[in-house]
Amino acid sequence: MEGKSKGLSIIDKGLTVEGTVNASGKLIIAGALEGTLVGNEVVTVRGSRVVAQAEVQDMVIAGEYEGDVTAFRSLKILRTGVFGGNIVCKDLSLEAGGKLNGSVRPLEADTQTLQPDIKAPSV
Repeated sequence: MEGKSKGLSIIDKGLTVEGTVNASGKLIIAGALEGTLVGNEVVTVRGSRVVAQAEVQDMVIAGEYEGDVTAFRSLKILRTGVFGGNIVCKDLSLEAGGKLNGSVRPLEADTQTLQPDIKAPSV
């Protein structure tokens, strides 16, 4: 399966997940998540609610997010996004209208070697 898509996972509207989520590929959150999140590419959509500690490669927030995020590449808060917590990231972007209530620190060079490398299970 090398060279194929890393996959797509969805936490859909009306679904609440509690606990630890390890996601390879792209994870779209339209529902609710409470707990811990480790993943490659995470997108929260408008209307979603996440309360979590996260370590991700890239994250886009368009819903509500509360907790701490370490983004080893990028974190984007879109105009509909509301973030409360602490951010450690390499690149941060905040669209006009997006809300950020918390602290932001740059990712230190030595921390980049600790980034999660989530891989799809072998079939």
